[in-house]
Amino acid sequence: MNKTVSALAVAAMFALPNAAVALNSSFDAMSQSGNHKFYVWCTGKDDYTATQAGDNAKAAQAAVASKAGSKCWPVWQGMEN
Repeated sequence: MNKTVSALAVAAMFALPNAAVALNSSFDAMSQSGNHKFYVWCTGKDDYTATQAGDNAKAAQAAVASKAGSKCWPVWQGMEN
C-alpha cells in the first residue's frame, strides 16, 4: 500500500508541471499583447478561470475585474499560446 501511494505521489510530481505547458507565464509575457489567462478568486461564489485579450496583463486584468464584480479578483496565470 505504501509503495502504491509513493508511486502515485511521484507520478503526480512529474505530471503537474506539464499541465501548464500551454501557458507562457514568463515576466516578459505580462507586457505583451494577446490573450491573457486568469484564475478569478471569489468570495461567496465559485472561483473560475477567464481569458481576456488585452494590450498587456494589466489592461486585461482590469477588463476581467470589471466583469467579475466586487467580490472577485483575477490573478494572472500567463498568456495562451
